[in-house]
Formats: sequence, structure tokens, C-alpha cells
Amino acid sequence: MTGGWSRPVRVTDLRPIGRGIERPEQVLVDRDGRIYASDKGSAVAEILGENDIRQIGRAGGDPNGIALDRQGHFLIANFGDGVLQDLDPKNGSITTIVNGEVEGRPLRWLNFVLVDSFGAMWCSVSTMSDDLISTIAQGTSDGYIFRVAPDRSSARVVAEGVNFPNCMALDVDEQFLYVARTVAADAVRFEIKRESLGEEERFGPPLGARRPDEFGPAAASLMADPDVGRRWAMADGCAFDAHRNLWVTLVLPNRIVAINPQGEATVVVEDVAGELLNAPTSIAWGGDDMRDVYIGSITTPYVLKGRSSVPGMSMIHQR
Repeated sequence: MTGGWSRPVRVTDLRPIGRGIERPEQVLVDRDGRIYASDKGSAVAEILGENDIRQIGRAGGDPNGIALDRQGHFLIANFGDGVLQDLDPKNGSITTIVNGEVEGRPLRWLNFVLVDSFGAMWCSVSTMSDDLISTIAQGTSDGYIFRVAPDRSSARVVAEGVNFPNCMALDVDEQFLYVARTVAADAVRFEIKRESLGEEERFGPPLGARRPDEFGPAAASLMADPDVGRRWAMADGCAFDAHRNLWVTLVLPNRIVAINPQGEATVVVEDVAGELLNAPTSIAWGGDDMRDVYIGSITTPYVLKGRSSVPGMSMIHQR
């Protein structure tokens, strides 16, 4: 390792678990070590073993980002249906928190939900366009982030004009909200100013290499070329390890990178052929030593479990 890297950051011993799950975009490990993932076949599935899952609820649409609130209910960002949902794990009932729009902005492509230690929800909407593929092709920066108050009494837009915001993460001090930008293939951060956000700033280097001439109405067809897709990268998930490195999943090259606090990036794991690590979309840590790592995907009927060379940080924030 070079630069500011004090220890190697790697993932080994990857193997599938939770076979039978459908579109496990987001993985979440609770405080008791139970492993959950979003599941198109239900709402959320608890992963019990290699071939064993327990499905909870029926969300419809495409359950995407998931989180846990203070009451132990799951929060679901339902991508495409444009609704933020509450799932009671005890009886599987689902209620709506926010749907339709936020301050006049459509919620259709609601992507991710994150809960801070105060109980507020931070949510990303990737684009306001009806045509998702057009947004990707043209690189339109019309996504936004909104915040739902802890008591759920209000939802307010806190960042606009974001380039396809996807997964988000809070640093351990909750000073910044970090965002993976899919089409831009990078990570940015916003300073948290109580109930609002500061200006967007880049964190780390570009993680893809899409050329300026590869934007436009017909550009989406270029992704059919695997070499082009690997260059575009398409950032998706992000999460912090215990050493303040931000891990980012890159969907099209089947790669995960880590960005250290100095802004330097290194490859953590890569599967060029996509035989096991295929279209990775999220990362979570668990186990007694927080070195068990779990990786979600939009294409595989399983979640990957491996071992991380560094411990991770829980995405469940408490005070």
C-alpha cells in the first residue's frame, strides 16, 4: 500500500448465502447480528443460512434501500413505486411514510434511506425524470436528497441538482453525509448543519472514466459493450469501515474500492468475469469482530459473505 494507507484493505473467502432471495440490493446487519436484505419477492428477508431465508411482508414494487428505526421497524425506499414504507417485522404490515412527492418533487425513483442517531431519515431520489435510462444516458443532474423529521411530521428537500444520488453513509461523528453518485461514478459529501446540508464536495478521486462524448440520447446502448461498462463503473453502495475508509461498490466492473480519509482509493476486491461478485450494490459488516462482510447485488439470487481485513462500522446509528 502507498500514501496514507496504514494497513491493507481486502476481502477474502467470498461465498453465497441466502440463496433464493430476489434482488438483494441492500444488506443490513442489526445490533444482534441478524442479517437482512431487501427482497423483491417479499419486502425484507432475514438470511438464516446458505439456502435459508425468512421473508417478511409484501412491499410490491422494488424494495431498494432499507434501514431500521428506533422501534425496530424496517424502513424501505421502494424504487420505482416512489414510496417510503414502514415494515413491522412482527406482523409484516406495511404503512406509508411518504409517497407521491416531496415539496413538489416526484418520488418515483426513491433509492435509499438512512437513519441518523436522532431518528431522522435521509433519503435519496436518483432522478425526477420518468425515464431512468434517459437520465443515465445523458448524465442529467436532477436528483435530490430529502430529510424526514424524527417524528415523521415533515419531509423537506435538503440538496438539489445531485447527479444520480444512490446509497448514503454517515461518518462516525455524523458530521458529513456521504453519497455515492452512480452516473458520475464517484462519492461526494455534504456537511450536516443540524436539519440541513452544506454544499456538495467531492470525496476521493473519480472511480470511473466515462468520456465526454459518451453522453447523449443514444448513449445508453453503449453499456452493452462490457469494456465500456467497466470504464463507466457506475457507483452504487457505500459504507464506512472502522478506520474511516469509505467503501464504494462499482456495479458494472464488479469491483469494490475503498477511499481513505486522505482521499486515496484502492481496489478491495474485483471479479472481472462476474462469476461470484456480480453487480455489487451494498456493503455491511457483522460478526463478533465486525470483520464478516456482506455484499448485496441487483442481479444475484444471493448475498455474498466474506472476511474483511479491517473491521467495519455499523450502519445503525444510536445515541
